[in-house]
Amino acid sequence: MKNKLAIAMLAAATAPMAAQAESSYVGVGIGAAEQVLSITEGTYKDHDLAAKVFTGYKFDKNFGVEAGFTHFGTAETGGKRSGSRARSYFAAGTLTLPLGEKFAITGKLGIAKNRTMQLLVGEGDDKQKKTDALLGVGATYAVTKTIAAFVEYENYGAVAKGKNGSLKATILSTGMRFSF
Repeated sequence: MKNKLAIAMLAAATAPMAAQAESSYVGVGIGAAEQVLSITEGTYKDHDLAAKVFTGYKFDKNFGVEAGFTHFGTAETGGKRSGSRARSYFAAGTLTLPLGEKFAITGKLGIAKNRTMQLLVGEGDDKQKKTDALLGVGATYAVTKTIAAFVEYENYGAVAKGKNGSLKATILSTGMRFSF
């Protein structure tokens, strides 16, 4: 129920913003996701291809909001004995610091609603939901007035946390953003 209410509030808040087309955008990105499992037996890292889609609105040249979906792929954590599939829905405030006409440094601070399915051989699957802070930093290059390329590092915090440890996810991505 809370998820439906949050989505409805986000949709209602962004609907008037879409009317001002010059400040709205959509984007896609791909990159490398890193999932780090920290448990009593040790720490395990694995990488996979990640993908994300997002939409946003810029209030002015410096401040905006963004919402989207990121899929972290599948990671083997702890060898062939276990693994995880993680994804995240996020909403964040954005900060853009222009460095001339075409380049800008970007920052992002928000909330990530993380969902994880941990695959445990011999023990079954464990699905978890965890909300954590989203932190991001990156750079953009304006290819045209309406198309920008970006590179971005995002930390989604703990995507799962249990009594024996936690699973954290980050992504380094690149992609395109289309303003309309």
